[in-house]
Amino acid sequence: MKIAYVLPIDIVRYHGILNKVSSQISAWEKNKNTVKVFLVTSRDLSELDSTALPSINDKKKIAAFKSKKLGLLPIDLLKDWIGLSSMFSEVLEAIAEFSPDIVYARSALYQPFYGKLGSKYKLVLELNTDMASEYKLQSKQSIKYFLRYIYFLFTKEKLFKGVSGLAAVTFGIAKATNIKDKELGVFPNSIDIFQYPDYPNKSINRNIVFIGSPDMPWQGFDILIKLAERLPAITFNLIGVSKINIEVPSNVIFHGFMKNDEYLSLLYSATACIGTLALFRKNMEEACPLKVREYVACCKPVILPYKDTAFESLGYPDWVLQLPNSEKGILSSSGKVEAFVDKCNAFNINKEDVKKYVHVDDIEGRRLRFFEKVMNSAADSN
Repeated sequence: MKIAYVLPIDIVRYHGILNKVSSQISAWEKNKNTVKVFLVTSRDLSELDSTALPSINDKKKIAAFKSKKLGLLPIDLLKDWIGLSSMFSEVLEAIAEFSPDIVYARSALYQPFYGKLGSKYKLVLELNTDMASEYKLQSKQSIKYFLRYIYFLFTKEKLFKGVSGLAAVTFGIAKATNIKDKELGVFPNSIDIFQYPDYPNKSINRNIVFIGSPDMPWQGFDILIKLAERLPAITFNLIGVSKINIEVPSNVIFHGFMKNDEYLSLLYSATACIGTLALFRKNMEEACPLKVREYVACCKPVILPYKDTAFESLGYPDWVLQLPNSEKGILSSSGKVEAFVDKCNAFNINKEDVKKYVHVDDIEGRRLRFFEKVMNSAADSN
């Protein structure tokens, strides 16, 4: 197959996603497929050199396009809507020149560009979240997010109408999408675990690492602070956020945004790592965050306050502590967290232990078979 991967992304902020994309492409190519990435970003394209994608760039397997903005005004998006030539026109021309069998795109808000893709190619959309619940939750934070939610409500039917298949990262997201007439598959997030160091889970100081992004209420930074208050003997290292607007105990350390090679050094010294703490805020019970894949790839014990798709399918090993998916449930489990941290050094976790849960090969093999199914079903409907 010839696969065009359409990737609208902030290449500075989302290193974990770029790691995932790089792993996906490698797995697809191992299976004799030809892949080209069509990356759309508002960032300076020189930033690509510090991401997980340079090796792809060196092989001329990525076409990068910079979208134009005037302040917060998305110039190229507006041009796309009114039918003027734009950066998105250039992307369409580049995809046409590549002539793919299938186009794979990460979920995004609808715009005519996606409608044109869907009309010309077999388009599979990757669903990474319950967009309705997430956008509704964030709409309370600012006018910008409120307008985005309104825009989503008015255009979501157009977005799904133009696709041939949907690839959700969890069963819950697939169910919430509630689309009946499209091919639908569930493929948890995965990464190439062999690209990560095999860290020993031996830590002199008891500490928990959390990776998250600001302005996302479901990350649950506030809950993590309250948990830290109940566990003063454990250090909490927060990566991705510089501060929070509440009083913070002395055992919490903010590290701000860190690149992959920077936060891996903190993972090396972690006793355990913790996943997203407030999925209940967007009515989600199940998830498969990329940060948890990175924790597991580094052979670290993990604390999960939700159902993880991979472990739900294959079972929870003793080096995973599952907590209730609620603020009250998490905080009332502080004793369990402390007891778990105290026994983490006894776990002997290696790459073979974690491979079946998060490694890229098996999951991407199933995704490729899904692509073939989408192609065949689209052909049958013609």
